[in-house]
Amino acid sequence: MKGALRRCAPAVLLVLGAGCGKQAPAAPAGPRLETRWTGGDTAGFAAPAVGEWCDTLDLLEIRAAAGDTGIALAIYPGDSVQPGDYPIRPPDVADTASPSAAMALRWVAQTAVRGFRSDSGTLTLHRAADGALSGSFTIHAHAVSDAVRLMVTGSFEDVHPRPVTRGCTPRVASPDSAAGVD
Repeated sequence: MKGALRRCAPAVLLVLGAGCGKQAPAAPAGPRLETRWTGGDTAGFAAPAVGEWCDTLDLLEIRAAAGDTGIALAIYPGDSVQPGDYPIRPPDVADTASPSAAMALRWVAQTAVRGFRSDSGTLTLHRAADGALSGSFTIHAHAVSDAVRLMVTGSFEDVHPRPVTRGCTPRVASPDSAAGVD
């Protein structure tokens, strides 16, 4: 019996030692966005982030999606993206009140798609020496289909904005607004 233990001991130590030497997996490299929300619903997610700049609309959009859950931050900096604090506004106001930002959040619930849009809050933007953007946000939001309210918090890092590849066109004035009729 002692001989069997002696023969097996090196193998057992090797297996046990291999388990002890493992480190926790590293977080995925590259641009990331993490968010969490509380209120009428509570959840969160983390996913790779994409940043796109639309020069005709002076709009920086930072998006992340994981499965059926997604968030988009629309930042309206004015002429150029600058570090600093951007007030969060409702989406239909943010695009005409630069500098400002807006947010949309959606996920698939058991029986419906839940959509939320920003009301107020702050997004803080930082720029690294290599041009990468990072930031954090605290946003008050409401559901598009009912009275549910959320507090959405999160951060993003290492986002290198690229020119938008589609959908970047200037707003077209309606014939009524061009004639001064509202």
